[in-house]
Amino acid sequence: MRGIIPSLHTPFCRDNKVDILSLQKLIDHTIVSGCAGMLVGAVAGENASLSLDEKEIIINACVQHNNNRLPLIVSCSANNQYDRITLSRAAKVAGADWILCQTPNNLNGNELTECFNEIADAGPSNLMIQDLSWTDNGMNDEDILLLFENIKKFKGLKIEVLNSGPKYSRILKATNHKLHLSGGWAIMGMIEALNRGVHAFIPSTMEVIYNQIYNLFIEKKINKARDLFSAILPILSFTHQHIDIAIKFSKMLRVREEIFITDLCRSPISEFDIYQSEEANIHIEKVISLQNNIN
Repeated sequence: MRGIIPSLHTPFCRDNKVDILSLQKLIDHTIVSGCAGMLVGAVAGENASLSLDEKEIIINACVQHNNNRLPLIVSCSANNQYDRITLSRAAKVAGADWILCQTPNNLNGNELTECFNEIADAGPSNLMIQDLSWTDNGMNDEDILLLFENIKKFKGLKIEVLNSGPKYSRILKATNHKLHLSGGWAIMGMIEALNRGVHAFIPSTMEVIYNQIYNLFIEKKINKARDLFSAILPILSFTHQHIDIAIKFSKMLRVREEIFITDLCRSPISEFDIYQSEEANIHIEKVISLQNNIN
């Protein structure tokens, strides 16, 4: 899984139910766009707003529709260990390749190892841990290495913390480059991360553009990769004000791309006001133009 692995948003019908047909269209779009994999049911998928039943429905629908065309990572992040294990087991039964789980709050050392051992034992053969913090440097390096040494299925780490760059390098070196590393919310540092040896990126939307940037970099056309990345920086500046803004914008883009029927988000994500809507629509047209030129 080297390249772009988008975190899929969860589309909703006008009655606020999960829109499986639009989700299937998004999976097809992800595959056609040339991505290296996909992640379902994570933060971008409004995980916190989904019931356990909805999450299991999404897991089964995505695995079945994907039909092994791309590696599929299922989020089993939840507020309690029972739900995490239930979702991990559901992912394995459905036939998913990977599970992802966000590090539970206030756990470290042996308690954290025990927690992830239970999750890993219930799930498929590949575990990706999400090291996410909006406010600090996230997990201690020592805990990451403890998990790496003690959990055989722990094969991937998604780093989304403040100052992610140096952490990528430290973990790659400490694990002798044997742990798959990806970045998500830290996509703003994509070129730097590629130079550091990060394997994959898990943004949401703009797959065509991100794939082109990645491919240009791999082809050693670094200046062209930088130029294209610079073209989307105003868009990222708008969306990275807050995760809720990023999700709402992405769903508006999906409607414009005729993948989603609605741009409905669940609470606490609010509708854009008139100024946000104006900015969003300008940026959406920019994305469409860039994607058309690449295609």
